[in-house]
Formats: sequence, structure tokens, C-alpha cells
Amino acid sequence: MLQLEKSENKLIQIKPEQYTDLYNGVLDESILSTEILVLRDHLGGFDKMMHTNVLDYIESIGFDKVIGIEYIVDYRLKQAYKNFTLRFAGDNTPHFALLESLSEYNIHPIIDYKNFICSFNRKPHVSRQILVAFLNNQGYFDSNYCSKCFAYNNSDVNEQLEGFDMSDNEMRLFRKFLNNNKVFCESTIKFTPDNQQHLDPCYGTGYYPVGDIANYNISNVILLEDKLTQSFIHIVSETIATGYYPFITEKFLYSVVTRGLFLSYAQPLWHDYLEKYYGFKKYNKIFDYGFDKIENPIKRLVRLLEMISKFANLSVDDWHDLYHMEMDTIEFNHDHYFSKRYLHNLKPHE
Repeated sequence: MLQLEKSENKLIQIKPEQYTDLYNGVLDESILSTEILVLRDHLGGFDKMMHTNVLDYIESIGFDKVIGIEYIVDYRLKQAYKNFTLRFAGDNTPHFALLESLSEYNIHPIIDYKNFICSFNRKPHVSRQILVAFLNNQGYFDSNYCSKCFAYNNSDVNEQLEGFDMSDNEMRLFRKFLNNNKVFCESTIKFTPDNQQHLDPCYGTGYYPVGDIANYNISNVILLEDKLTQSFIHIVSETIATGYYPFITEKFLYSVVTRGLFLSYAQPLWHDYLEKYYGFKKYNKIFDYGFDKIENPIKRLVRLLEMISKFANLSVDDWHDLYHMEMDTIEFNHDHYFSKRYLHNLKPHE
């Protein structure tokens, strides 16, 4: 277990806004004088070799003690970084606070299907540009249920394909999926009017002040209830889905607390890690999670969309029948969250 003592000379935290200073060497002396270093956020994701620039830099300056990160640490990360000790530091970062932020949500909305997919895309990570492009191309992007709070262009997205391991034929095929009309690419699709600046344009609530994460996320869910409960599947656009190591945030919980079905476009093995380490069950009766094991982020998304395509043209009654097939899992996950058993699952990994 990661023991984070409060002594200032034994522990320091580095936030994402400090990474520029980190790379410029401004923090070297502080890092080398501490015993425990805690790194906040996703670190830009891990590549196929299980490396990330932040950890590579810290290793390069000779740090050899303990680093806490917001990732569950398995043998792959331990093998990638042998010069220091990596630990999961969930309780000493906003990670646990974000997970617990919906624990006071006590509304019980009714599932009333009218739409196939909802998906909420705020920050313009490349993976979200790819996701909205594919959803729109497949006819799944309904602006009443899906948000896209950023503009992009096809050439930018196409350039990202060069970094993925694909044949020329695969590249040509996937570029067809990614090419969307100029109006869609350049538009921003929000759920709140531009003149309501105090509201989050993609989720619908105010930006939370420090220490008010719970009110922010609960307000989000309340304002998104109709979109969540009227949509058969919530496609969670997880942070840095183009990475290669699972990074689990609170976004999937929007469906858990409203008793809905969700699938995440995330890193490979994300759903396996959610079940193994957090204890939330998969909907194995209706969904095939084979896509979750595919490393290539484009191929993984294509497989996910192929898998759910068989549900797209079903009747509302059929959607409800499928939903009720998974009722035991839905109720288990709901209870697992509000009982906070998932926190007990995570504690041994700190």
C-alpha cells in the first residue's frame, strides 16, 4: 500500500499544469529531494511499450524512489519502469473524489427508450474526434443526444492514422469512415445556449470550483437524465482512448447511477480492468466484448460499432427486452457503486 506521509520534504504532487515546468527542469531539485512523488491525471496516456513522456523524463533525471499515479499498476508498467516503484495513488489524488462524486445522487429515472446512442464529447482529444466522426458517418450521431464541443477537420484526423499500425488498404478504408462533411467537422454541438456562460456547454452545468466536484457531476447527471434514459446505449468517450493502458474515470458512472447500459471507447482491456479491479460487471448477455482486447484504437472502435450495429434497427420493445435481460447486472452495478464496495476493491492496489 502506498503510504503518503504529510511531511513536505517526503511528498510532492505534480499537476498537469506543471508539466511544462517539469520538462524544462524547473522541478528537478524538488523531485530528487522527495521520497514520494504523486503525478496527477492521465499523463498523456501510455504507448505500446507502456511508456509515457512524463515518467520517461523523471526516470532520466535519476529519480529512484516511489511514484504514485492515477492508474492501477500491473506487471506491464512495473516491467517498463524498473528504476523506481510505481503505485496506484487513487486516494491521494482527485481519482477517488471523482468516483465518489455521484454518491449523493438519489433520483430514480425511468428508462424510456427513444434513441439508439448517446455520447458526450467535451474536450477535443484525438480519440473523441475519431469517435464523433465514426458515429456521424454511421448515422448514429443525433445532436439531441450527442455532443461535440469542438471543431476539427478531416485532414487533422487523417494524419493521426499514420501513427497506427495499419496496412494501406485498411488506411484507405478507415479514411472513408472518418471523412465527414465540412459542416459537421466545423460545427460545435452543445446542449446549452452560448449566452449561458455559467453552464458547461457539453454537459449542461456550471464549471465546478475546487472542492465542489460532487455538485458538478450530480448536476450533470440530472441535466443529462433524459438523454441517458432515452438512449439504448451510452457510448462513453473515455479520456485518451488512443492510449494502450486502461485509464478509468468517473464517466461510466453516469449510466450506472441512472441504471442504463454503457460501453466505453477507451484503451484496450478497459472493460476487463473495470471488472477485475473496480468490481463492476460487464453486460455479457447482450454485448460481445471482443473489441476490448484489440490494441489498435481504430480497429477497436470499428469492432465496437460492428458489434452494436445489430441493435441499431430493433424496435423499442426489443431494446427494452434486451435491457431486462441484463437487469441483474444493472442492479448489481448500481448497488456496487452506492454501497462503495468498489472502493474496497481498489484499496489493496494502493
